[in-house]
Amino acid sequence: MSPGKRSILEAFRSLLVVNLGLRKDERLLLLGDRGPDGGSAELVEELSSLTEIVHPKTETLIFNPVGGHGMEPPYEAWEAAFGENGVLKLEEDGVLGRILRKSGDEKDMVRAGAITEEISDEIVQTVVALTHYSTSHTGFRKLLTTFGNVRYASMPLFAREMFFTSMEVDWGKLVVSTQTLARAMEGADKCEIKAPNGTDLVVGITGRPVKPDDGMLTIPGSFGNLPAGEVFIAPLEGTAEGKLVVEWSDVSKLRSPLTISIEKGKAISVEGDESEEVRWLDNLFSAHPNNTNIAELGIGTNPGATRPDIVLESEKILGTVHVAFGDNHTFGGVTVAPFHHDFVVFDASLVAVWERGGGRRVLLTEGQPGWMGV
Repeated sequence: MSPGKRSILEAFRSLLVVNLGLRKDERLLLLGDRGPDGGSAELVEELSSLTEIVHPKTETLIFNPVGGHGMEPPYEAWEAAFGENGVLKLEEDGVLGRILRKSGDEKDMVRAGAITEEISDEIVQTVVALTHYSTSHTGFRKLLTTFGNVRYASMPLFAREMFFTSMEVDWGKLVVSTQTLARAMEGADKCEIKAPNGTDLVVGITGRPVKPDDGMLTIPGSFGNLPAGEVFIAPLEGTAEGKLVVEWSDVSKLRSPLTISIEKGKAISVEGDESEEVRWLDNLFSAHPNNTNIAELGIGTNPGATRPDIVLESEKILGTVHVAFGDNHTFGGVTVAPFHHDFVVFDASLVAVWERGGGRRVLLTEGQPGWMGV
């Protein structure tokens, strides 16, 4: 559907009612930031102006950008979501500072989770995070959804036009396709990914949960991207081997491809013709020892997604594969990092392998999905 066939008011209402199942008595927190080129501030302000009509019990917060995907949102966002009393309790326990610095461990998350459960009556019920930098892989999001039963839509880099393209889909059909793919991968031990650009990568996934992101965030504790449409998994640390050839950053096409060599689950080198772009990725990887971790493998399932230049949508394009580095402790992995960066591979082929019994299932062939008949 082209822009203009439904209003932004109708599109925003659909997001809240259809995707989030928002009720009149629930509180909504609308988050934005002033990222590069203005970030999401303009769109968030536009949506905020509609809340008196759509949902009066909305609080809007626009903050300064945090500097990278996976970094924790600022203190004022925690206050808006958890309440002043909740943040005070997290501070008094000592866990909040460590979580904000990304220096906490799983014990800190458990302690913070217990506090979150204690103050659940003070927490917002729903969050729409239209920030430039993703809040998906943060302790903030994990605590709200896992322990606070908050329904959370993460929408980093969201462009207004997506309301009329990748958000204007048949959600029932998308649910069926995404859930079918997730079931087709269950119990597999590894995935083999190859693409015409030279990507040739194997990742181990034994025992890791397969996560469908189908856009239905109506159950307490639900979390996902909007636009939705992917199946993703946190590969076993230390198992990925091969090379990943990337042609796009999160917002633009690279001048020439970069080849990332991967051994024992970590990026060990970056090669490419453009020294500036090689340095860019090397700097990202070297900023923290866990940034090189192979954090995620995902497959896109959204037939309305088309944009290759915004990773939020490009990783949802039907038939694409994406591989992320850095943090994955929020969705089945064990690695904590102040960084989570996805790279999308087009025209990829992907085979799921069951080592016990020798089973193999072709899920993608040069970008063409093969799971609906499974």
